[in-house]
Amino acid sequence: MLKPNPLYRLSRLTALLLQVVALQALAQQTDSREDQAQSGKQEKESELLEVITEEIVVIGSRAKPRSVTRSMVPVDVMSSQDFSSQGDTDLSNLLRTLAPSYNVNTQPISDASTIVRPLSLRNLAPDHTLVLVNGKRRHRAAVIHWGGGGPATGAQGPDLSVIPAIALRQVEVLRDGASAQYGSDAIAGVMNFQLKDARQGGTVELRTGAYTAGDGESWSAAGNLGLPWGQFGFLNLSGEFTTSKPTDRSVQRADATALISRGNTNVRHPAQIWGSPDIDDDVKLWANFGNVFGSTQFYGHANYA
Repeated sequence: MLKPNPLYRLSRLTALLLQVVALQALAQQTDSREDQAQSGKQEKESELLEVITEEIVVIGSRAKPRSVTRSMVPVDVMSSQDFSSQGDTDLSNLLRTLAPSYNVNTQPISDASTIVRPLSLRNLAPDHTLVLVNGKRRHRAAVIHWGGGGPATGAQGPDLSVIPAIALRQVEVLRDGASAQYGSDAIAGVMNFQLKDARQGGTVELRTGAYTAGDGESWSAAGNLGLPWGQFGFLNLSGEFTTSKPTDRSVQRADATALISRGNTNVRHPAQIWGSPDIDDDVKLWANFGNVFGSTQFYGHANYA
């Protein structure tokens, strides 16, 4: 009778173990490749999603997303389409609709403040907001606001109403204190108005409207034209003409009523008007230009209002 060879059993067992190890290694290698492929797919999807959603802000937004989320400070960026899609012509009113932190109101009986209305960013004074045009400081208006007891009392801020909305390419609003970088006039934030710099094309806008009370009829005409200047330069021209009739929402004052009751008939009705002023021939002209001469860059902007 033949006895089984222990070496033969050992070799069969070894071969069997090697096959099992090889199958496990192959399975692990296959799983690793699938995991790598799945991970690569997820990374690509994540990158694509990041590209698509990098500008999206949901909390606190009253309109379509426009805030820059990668910035260390909150910044709102508004394009020219955001302004042209509205019915108003005054830039301050347009910004009030688009930027939640920006506010300006109508000044019915406030002397020069009725024309140069005080702006407020983050409920601070007008001269606490730095206003830039093409990255350059905009000068303040020749009006010191006085009266009302609000944050604008005693302040002297810039006049945004002289800028026609049709001249703007985009507006950037930094909604945080930036005095460490820009100075004490940027305590409330910074507003940068970028003018259009197109070398060709143009736009024409016509608007008209009135109040249901039968007053305040207004109409405006605005235009923008881009012209080439040499091989690389540009000359972009903008203009706006506006006319508006006054409004009156006042009631007779109590002291005026008392005078009339005592027989004084020389009292105007109403004695004090509460409404918008009469605006005739409001002209705004802007020019933005730039060119390159060798290694020298020449640029600038000018306006008349």
